[in-house]
Amino acid sequence: MRDHQDGETSKYVVIFAISAIIIAMVLRSVHGDHDSREPPVVHPRIPLIGHIIGLMTNGAKYWSTLSARYPHPIFTVPMLSSRTYVITSPSLASQAQRASKTLLFNPLIVEVTGRMVGFDNQTMNILRHKSAKEEGRSVLMDEMHEMIYSVLSPTEIKDISVGVLQQLTECINEVTGSIETDLFLWVRSQFTMATTYAIYGPENPFVMNPSLEEPFWDFEEGLIKLIVGIFPSLTARKAYYGRERCIEGMIEYIKNERYRKASKLIQERVQLHSRYNISETQMAKSELGMLFGALVNAGVTTFWVLNNIFSRPELLAMIRDEIEGKAMSISSIDGRETRTISFSALKSTCPLINSVYRETLRLVAPMSSSRLVTVDTMIADRYLLRSNSVVQIAGGVIHEDPSIWGADAADFNPRRFLTSQSGTRTDISDHNESEGGTGATAAEKKQVHPAAFRAFGGGSVFCPGRHFAQVEIISFVAGVVMAFDLAPPMGTRHIWFDPPKDEKRIPIGVMKPVKELQVQIQRRLGMEGMRWVLEL
Repeated sequence: MRDHQDGETSKYVVIFAISAIIIAMVLRSVHGDHDSREPPVVHPRIPLIGHIIGLMTNGAKYWSTLSARYPHPIFTVPMLSSRTYVITSPSLASQAQRASKTLLFNPLIVEVTGRMVGFDNQTMNILRHKSAKEEGRSVLMDEMHEMIYSVLSPTEIKDISVGVLQQLTECINEVTGSIETDLFLWVRSQFTMATTYAIYGPENPFVMNPSLEEPFWDFEEGLIKLIVGIFPSLTARKAYYGRERCIEGMIEYIKNERYRKASKLIQERVQLHSRYNISETQMAKSELGMLFGALVNAGVTTFWVLNNIFSRPELLAMIRDEIEGKAMSISSIDGRETRTISFSALKSTCPLINSVYRETLRLVAPMSSSRLVTVDTMIADRYLLRSNSVVQIAGGVIHEDPSIWGADAADFNPRRFLTSQSGTRTDISDHNESEGGTGATAAEKKQVHPAAFRAFGGGSVFCPGRHFAQVEIISFVAGVVMAFDLAPPMGTRHIWFDPPKDEKRIPIGVMKPVKELQVQIQRRLGMEGMRWVLEL
């Protein structure tokens, strides 16, 4: 994998600075004066564009840098003629989430998605629905939001979950001997094919044209430059042409009605788009955006969970014991010993693997929750948020704050979410860690604020696919943990776990590793001929 390069960073800075000037001038003009009731202002060291440069060069870490210098629960970041309010307190995050009538997500996601996939003006006008509500007409974004949340609710995802588990079962059983690979790329490839098959059906674009997988990830890699939108065919050439190839594949998929064999989610999306007279080409672009949401985080999250487990032998042994004792059954199918792992049992009776999953997300998912302030709004009876400004709930800052999580906030603690999905605060007075880092002997546990865990968003805007993601990630992790050992590559003596993360990338998803993690994946001793089944 490629390391970040200085030349590439410089291109990002120039592109984003120019784009920000244009966007700020065109999209909004904000009051230049600062109201005393607004959050305190953090002025950039370089006037006008300093914060923009900081974000482009430091990515997810920039809000942390500002928060460390100015430890306010909320502060104002001026950018050109606009302003952003950055929230670093869970209690204020909760207050902002309650103001859902005036702090809106949809206006922002419409503009970002339009730049991301290249919608035409007609489609953007339909999505913006400037007069639809006033005229009593239905709104596409509202209907789409309601449909997706319904179809992907815990009670409605059985078919799609069964489908992805069948595909992931095949991925595990295909490895009968030993393979040497970069663990991240191997996991990502398995999830790309399995998830796309489950959602888009057996005639999905990646099945019909397997060569589209690489262009899709080229598109993902250069997404920020596409969103900036300054001559993207030149400034984001690889991502731009990757996107165009994927759109061509989606157009073929829609024109030939291959979605008729897809999940209920995709069939209803096509029907809804058709009802609003979205053309096939623009529909294909929308489905590329949907595919991005389905693929971009699941594989990389799974990689980090596996890294965190296999790098800690004692934790690995404990999780294997938990799965074997509570979530696995043994049978014989066609005379072949078969071990079946139940997701329902994993979810309800295996707290350690679930805690590891959430703790991993806390450390690798620094996403911010964004809202547009549509009307001057007071939160917590103290802070004025002014119209046409943006609110950013800085998930990365909140996730690493010792005052929230305890002195070990920067460390991986597999037991942090053992008794609560919100997490527990750990004040360690007598630290006696085991090899697996599985906790402290003398520790005071305290409930963490429920708005502190930001990996799936919060308030009225939670990730709609979080339940499906839990099914595929935890099930696949359990299957890999039980079926395989990881060994050093041939000719080496060590596995270099914990590769550095791309912390300086603007956070659009879970952080990726910036170096390869080469391993040998091999069947566990005595289980070489075992058949594995992942079931719901």
